[in-house]
Amino acid sequence: MDIRQLRYFTVLCEELHFRRAAERLNITQAPLSLAIQSLERELGAQLFHRTQRRVSLTEIGAAFRSNAASILGQLERAVDDVHEMVVGEAGHLRIGFTAASSLLFFFPKIIRTFRTRYPQVKMTLHEISSQGQMTALADREIDIGFMRTLTPPHRSEISFTHLVEDPLVVAMHAEHPLNRFETLTIGELKDEPLIFYPRKSGVGIYDQVIKLFSRQGHMPNIVQEAQESSTIISLAASGLGVAIVPSELQCIKVPNISFRPLSDEGAVTRLLLGCRAGEESALVANFRRLAQAKIASAHRKDSQAPNPSLIS
Repeated sequence: MDIRQLRYFTVLCEELHFRRAAERLNITQAPLSLAIQSLERELGAQLFHRTQRRVSLTEIGAAFRSNAASILGQLERAVDDVHEMVVGEAGHLRIGFTAASSLLFFFPKIIRTFRTRYPQVKMTLHEISSQGQMTALADREIDIGFMRTLTPPHRSEISFTHLVEDPLVVAMHAEHPLNRFETLTIGELKDEPLIFYPRKSGVGIYDQVIKLFSRQGHMPNIVQEAQESSTIISLAASGLGVAIVPSELQCIKVPNISFRPLSDEGAVTRLLLGCRAGEESALVANFRRLAQAKIASAHRKDSQAPNPSLIS
């Protein structure tokens, strides 16, 4: 028994006429008759009553009709599911992101738009450090990840897409003496107590800030570490020290906090999308293209508007 026989059978059930059924199937009556006879032999039962004037279903044929229709319906749905997965419209997408990434104005818009555009895709979000995401990608625990670093790491098994460059800023209590300056340099921070990420949580920004200090012949005076960006900014607002964070985190509103840009060359971080190299699925490609388009659109609006509202 094969799918062809089931299709022939269901069409004949609908037409109850061999010539009309054959015309619908674009075949002659002979192969249709042979297929039905073969099916009846395999089942060991007669499916149709045949006379010169009419064709009708037997009781067994009527019972088999519903099962055959169910099998063909399941097959059609399975084919549709595979097609949707091939073109990236269905499946399971596991997305890694850092805690800081989730605070960026475009992150929820990307997730919301993708969910609306591809409702058949199951999305699972995993909060992981940038370094942890690279390991998770290599171990096939996530499919794509938002990670922050200065330059793409040398990982041959991971492909990186640059999303956006983000300047570094200094967060401090509003009454801190350095707040009187419009911009700051690393040299002015060399003696300041610094609140910062532990390297294991933010290896990209950690290494970048260490590099900025060492370029000036200094090492940062880190007095407190915290994994969460919101915690770092709250501690800076308390007067415990100053913090160096990506400028996008100025969206975190706490009392008595002030931000000043760092003017040193290279005082930036980059947000990247990472996926496994050489095996980007259609699903991952659809997400990557949507993320790039959303960020590009947001930055075009930002450059055109004098006082942009980044969240619409």
